[in-house]
Amino acid sequence: MRLFAAIVPPRSALEELARVVASVTPAGAEPKPAPRRGLLGRRSAAAVDEGPSDHGQLSAPTIEEMYLPITGFGNVTLGDSHRLASALRTEASGWGRPRLRFSGGTALEWRGDESVWAKLDGDLDALSTIGRGVPQIVQRLGFFVDRRQFRPWLAVGEITTDTTAPYLEALVAALEGFEGQPWTVEGISLMKGLPVSEAPKGFDEMERMPLRS
Repeated sequence: MRLFAAIVPPRSALEELARVVASVTPAGAEPKPAPRRGLLGRRSAAAVDEGPSDHGQLSAPTIEEMYLPITGFGNVTLGDSHRLASALRTEASGWGRPRLRFSGGTALEWRGDESVWAKLDGDLDALSTIGRGVPQIVQRLGFFVDRRQFRPWLAVGEITTDTTAPYLEALVAALEGFEGQPWTVEGISLMKGLPVSEAPKGFDEMERMPLRS
């Protein structure tokens, strides 16, 4: 089975972020309402478009598909998955709970990158401790680990063949001007990658390991 570790933000934080993305539309298209704060903003959460953008310029994940990747572990056996989970569970219980918010954005940051990213702000030192710590634990067990650098970014979509420069610039500008409500990382999720035929979102959360309270 293919496993990876991730952080899943609260649904309310993801809905708030998705409303910012949905509020940006190409020239000539009818704009969607910008996110509102307070009670009215919370009431409008149910109206969030949880599917891909209908204008075709961004391939956006649903709320259920959004997560902050930490690292991948490749294919492991069932027995090794238990060892890996046990080690992560033990270490996670000693890490603090970062207080974060979505703030800022960027896109197409390296060769081959086709994503638009929402950045995080807040207790980034504590978040980086988790981001560095998870691969180190797994390496000590002798497992494969994805060596790509951890970034405190969450993908809000990928460009398509129809994406225009003005739309992409407007979307990044909207993310740059956005400052979300604060939220706390409660745990680390161990995910199992699955074929789309078995799970529409392409993965299943096996376990959420709580951080130190």
